[in-house]
Amino acid sequence: MHLSLPFSHASEDISGIRPRKPWLAGLSSFLVPGLGQVYNGRTRRGLILLGLGCAWQVLGIGAAETFRWWAVSLAGYCLLCAACAWDALQAARPLAQYRPGRWNSPAVYAGCAVALATVSLLAGLAERRFYPVYTMTQTSMRPTLRTGDRLRSMALNPRDIIRRGQLVVFEYPGEHSLIFVKRVVGLPGEVVEVEDGLVYVNGDPIEEGYYAVRSKGSKSLDMPAARLAPDEYYVLGDNRHASFDSRSYGPVNRARMLATPLYIVYSVGDDGEWRTDRIGLPAR
Repeated sequence: MHLSLPFSHASEDISGIRPRKPWLAGLSSFLVPGLGQVYNGRTRRGLILLGLGCAWQVLGIGAAETFRWWAVSLAGYCLLCAACAWDALQAARPLAQYRPGRWNSPAVYAGCAVALATVSLLAGLAERRFYPVYTMTQTSMRPTLRTGDRLRSMALNPRDIIRRGQLVVFEYPGEHSLIFVKRVVGLPGEVVEVEDGLVYVNGDPIEEGYYAVRSKGSKSLDMPAARLAPDEYYVLGDNRHASFDSRSYGPVNRARMLATPLYIVYSVGDDGEWRTDRIGLPAR
C-alpha cells in the first residue's frame, strides 16, 4: 500500500522562496540608487537608476560654480535617493513568495555599490582639482572675507585671464607651502604706486569700492611707483592697514596663482560658532 504525504510537494515549492524585506530594499536604494530595485528582481530598472545616480555625481561637479546650483544639485541627488528608496520599499511589500534570480547575488549587489563608490570618488577628486576649497586664516581681507570662511574656488589654468579687482588664491612667493588670498590691483606692464593706502596705476587712482575703512589714526604701508613685469601682478588686502601683501613681498608671479574664490560654503569663527549668515555669500 502506497501512502503519499500531502505536504511533501508544498515543502519542495517553498524551499527556494526568499521573501523581500521592504526595509532592506528601501535602505539599499537610499544608499545606492537602484540597488533596492535589483534586490527586488527589477534589474533593468535598478541599473537605470544606478546609472542616473552615477551621472548625477559627475554632472554635479559643473554646478559648483555657483552656490545656488551647487545646493540644488545636492538637494536633487538626495531627492533621487529618497525616491529610489520609496519605490524599492513599496515594490518589496507584495514579494512574500519571491524566488531569487541570477541577478540576486552578493557579487551583483557589491558590484553596484562599488560602481557608485568609484564614480563618487572620481567625481570628488575632480571637484577637488577643479573646484578646491580653501580656508581663510587671515584678517587682511575684511570685511569681504573673514577668518574661518571656507571658500569654494575655481582653479586657474595658464590661459585664464586675470582682471583687476579679482580675488586670487596664490602661493606666498617666499614659501610656496603658504597659501594667501588677496585682491589683484595691478596688472602686467603697469606702473603701480601705493600712497596712504590708495592705489595709483600709471599715475591715476583706481576705483576701489571694496577698500576697507581704516581705523582712526592708523597708517598704511606705502610703496613707490614700480613697473610690473609681463608675468607679474600686484595684490593687496582689502583691510589695507593690516595686510601683509605685495607692499611687503613684492608682486606675485602668474605661475604662483592657484585659483579664484567663488563663494563661501560655510564659515566657523575662532570660537567655534557657525556663521549661518555667511553661507553662500559670493566672494568678490
